[in-house]
Amino acid sequence: MRGATVGLWRDRFVRFAAGSSGTVVSALAGAIRNKWLALHLEAAGIGILAQAFSAQVWIGTLVGLGLGLPVTRAVGAALGRNDAEAARRAPWTAFTIVAAVALPVSALVILLADPISAFLFGTTAHAVLVRISALGLTGIGVFNVAQGLVAGRSDLRASIAFALIGAGVATLLTLLLVPRFGLPGAGLAAAVLYPAGVAGMLWVHLRRHPEALRPRPARFFDRPEASALARFAGVTLALPAIDLGTLLILRTHVLRSNGATANGLLQAALAVSQQVGALFYAYLLSYALGKVTTAGAAGGAAAVRDYTRRQWTPIVAAAAIVFAGALLGAWPLLHLLYSDRFAGARTMMGYTLVGEFGRVCFQAAALGALAIGGGRLWFRVGLVQPLALAAAYAGFVATGSGPLSLPRAYAVSGAVTFAAGAWMMARAGAGLRARDLAWCAAGFLALLALRPLAG
Repeated sequence: MRGATVGLWRDRFVRFAAGSSGTVVSALAGAIRNKWLALHLEAAGIGILAQAFSAQVWIGTLVGLGLGLPVTRAVGAALGRNDAEAARRAPWTAFTIVAAVALPVSALVILLADPISAFLFGTTAHAVLVRISALGLTGIGVFNVAQGLVAGRSDLRASIAFALIGAGVATLLTLLLVPRFGLPGAGLAAAVLYPAGVAGMLWVHLRRHPEALRPRPARFFDRPEASALARFAGVTLALPAIDLGTLLILRTHVLRSNGATANGLLQAALAVSQQVGALFYAYLLSYALGKVTTAGAAGGAAAVRDYTRRQWTPIVAAAAIVFAGALLGAWPLLHLLYSDRFAGARTMMGYTLVGEFGRVCFQAAALGALAIGGGRLWFRVGLVQPLALAAAYAGFVATGSGPLSLPRAYAVSGAVTFAAGAWMMARAGAGLRARDLAWCAAGFLALLALRPLAG
């Protein structure tokens, strides 16, 4: 029995290490880019670039139409019932839909670059960044479907390929273009990250699983399959659109109220925190989501509950340790990844790390929401996050927190989101045990105690 337990934990570690290795690669490449950008653009330039990239990701997410998770669900469920044809039909249909949407949306962004720039920055001076960002919209939209395809088969290597190739190309272009072209060069390097990464992801996935897309269905677009995907796509599009859109609007307020430098410091704090969280999201979304979807298709809520509980302790314990380490090393990390001019981000990072820990706990607890409750449960669970963030931000602004308003709101929303998500999953029959909740509470308390040490 002991040998089996050791083997189980060893397997979990190997899968987590494989899932997070792509994130580590992305983080290392991102560190090189951030250092280069900090030297050439400083905090204000990074604040402007981050705003443009955030808008690119938000519009690109809209282009993806929320098809990523429905494709994961469709592929995982089809494999669970050994229906290879259905497992191919879903991604082909989704890719066709995204391709039809991407071109007109990109053209519209280019045409409306001036008013978009005025909204994001309060000036039309950065319209060129908006136009450049249109190059990456299709890549982000296609990425959502491609990620759904590989997650449905729990293919961790394909996710690693996305990081290696996408981050590698973006880093090379950053090093080459930024010294000569400044912000436009940095914007172009950021725009090619997703297209290059998706090409690498699909190349690796199809070498390992040629049956994923071949033989090609008789029709690229299958109307019944599109209808089935659409039943969940509306919810899975609305949630990231609301989540990313809320953060984009709040950061626009930060930029206009406190300046581009404050937004640059905020970007550094959020970026480092989200890179730490991405270590766990990579495993949860690239591996665990496919497994829990397949389990839910076969055994319903009880199977989802059992899988969630098996994953909980190792995920949350590891997250608490990693986030605590990041808190203690906040200043060395900021100095290493950016420069000594980013010391003002230390306090911000203390709050954003606490919030990101809450988001990791939420993802681990609610991973099976779509599998057992469909789009309605998924939407209710996910909507808490942007609502809590917006409400907390308004409260902190009103009480005079200034540039710290958004980091503090991020911390509060992380805890609120996890609590609400865990409660909703319990009502759906896939709740956590008391000891599971105790692990999470202990993690929050430890991080809050360590937060002042960040700066």
